[in-house]
Amino acid sequence: MLFITTAALVLAACSDGGTDAEADADATTTGEDMAAEAPSGDGVRLRAGEWENTIEFTEFDIPGVPAAMKDMIAGQMGQSITTTSCITQEEADQPDADFFGGEKNENCSYEEYDRSGDSLTLRMTCATDGGGTATIAMDGEFGEESFTLTMDNTVSGTQAGDVSMKGTVTGRRLGDCPG
Repeated sequence: MLFITTAALVLAACSDGGTDAEADADATTTGEDMAAEAPSGDGVRLRAGEWENTIEFTEFDIPGVPAAMKDMIAGQMGQSITTTSCITQEEADQPDADFFGGEKNENCSYEEYDRSGDSLTLRMTCATDGGGTATIAMDGEFGEESFTLTMDNTVSGTQAGDVSMKGTVTGRRLGDCPG
């Protein structure tokens, strides 16, 4: 339960909008703000359609958690969270960060969001509901029909201390949207 709660916290923190722009680290930036500032034609663009994205946590560190709880969480490593979504070409050209696997969070600021060539680099900080801070870093390959990103997330200000989680986010285009 703690793993799922922590994973949900990290995922919830890892989203709001995003395109090819840098945001002031002290400012809250929405997807609309970043889309308005985004240069066009940089990097590979996703194709519109139905996408399946999978998040898999592979490492974690939760200080202050009893050994038995850590063993239970370790037993859940390798389990994944899969979502599907349909995106328009406009959304595919400038996908929000929540496309990569999270719930919307309006309290995020981007330090970096660079989609150049076939690579994506994302750095953001989000305020969590519990008064903490989530720092998210994603890097990887990004293509028209798929992407593979490594992620390194740290959530500060939890009752257990600083929670660190690493893993992968993969996505693949399934085809045209149904209907």
